[in-house]
Amino acid sequence: MPPAVFLDRDDTLCRNADLPPEAWGHARPGDLLNPDFVRLLPGALEACIRLQSLGLTLVLVTNQGGVAFSGGTLRDVEACNDRLSQLLTHQGRPLITASYAAPHHIGGSDPRFAIDENWRKPQPGMVLAAARELSLDLARSWFIGDKPRDVEAGIAAGLNPTHCLRIGPGQRFEDLAAAAAHIERSLAPTPPPHIVPASTVSLEADDIALLGSVWPTIRAAASAIAERTGVQMLRLELVGPRLIATLATHRLAALGFAAELRRQTNHWARTRLGRPLWRDDPRPDTNNSPTDDIPEEPWDSSSWFQGHDPEDDPDTDDHGDRNA
Repeated sequence: MPPAVFLDRDDTLCRNADLPPEAWGHARPGDLLNPDFVRLLPGALEACIRLQSLGLTLVLVTNQGGVAFSGGTLRDVEACNDRLSQLLTHQGRPLITASYAAPHHIGGSDPRFAIDENWRKPQPGMVLAAARELSLDLARSWFIGDKPRDVEAGIAAGLNPTHCLRIGPGQRFEDLAAAAAHIERSLAPTPPPHIVPASTVSLEADDIALLGSVWPTIRAAASAIAERTGVQMLRLELVGPRLIATLATHRLAALGFAAELRRQTNHWARTRLGRPLWRDDPRPDTNNSPTDDIPEEPWDSSSWFQGHDPEDDPDTDDHGDRNA
């Protein structure tokens, strides 16, 4: 079953509030029963084309209580709706699939229509009838109108309250075009989340005691490299003589990160302690890594980070005791 968009008529699709006095004839002001004064609001045609392109069935549901006050007849209502349908045409075909009108008003002068009828908005009668006759999926349908009763009718019919949109000055949606744009955004397919792989790499130290004493410097250098390269560092820890880094990136980038960390901290240690910290090139940590596509060749850090002098790195001081 297809979803629908139920559309109010006056001041949603066509002008009403700003029509000249002669538009009303013998009817009350606001009861448009003269097809000669059916005039589309700016952007209404384009909005309806947009809504239909989304696979929505367009259904007109309008209160026309002027009939109950003897301001016109049911034929006048039909003539106005037919004129509206003529104006809302695209590529030779009407955009409105069906029109429903409620001529009732409890305070009317015509006893045939001066009744409290389930057909009149905010009651859901017209929406429910359309759903039955057109086999519509109300759970996926929408309602657009300029009055609270439009929203209330949609909700009473079982539509999702967030699918019942009120338009007009001061409302969330200025006009039909704005509401149509919102529906289009809501129906757009959600792209799948971008899942970043987690890669784990490790460095092994010659001296466990030395490693622990310079841990703040190592941590600060690792944080600085991660920030500079845009790599998210998920975890950095010491396990015995090994430093293990888990990063939200692919394997090669993780190896590049570890190679640069080794280069910087070894340079710092040779300068200040007279010896390097790490004994070998960084390798993927096979005990913690979730994947097994490990390159066999050693990683050349110059291919990932180039032109960086650790002496210029502001994230480590001369004493190696900066906190990350």
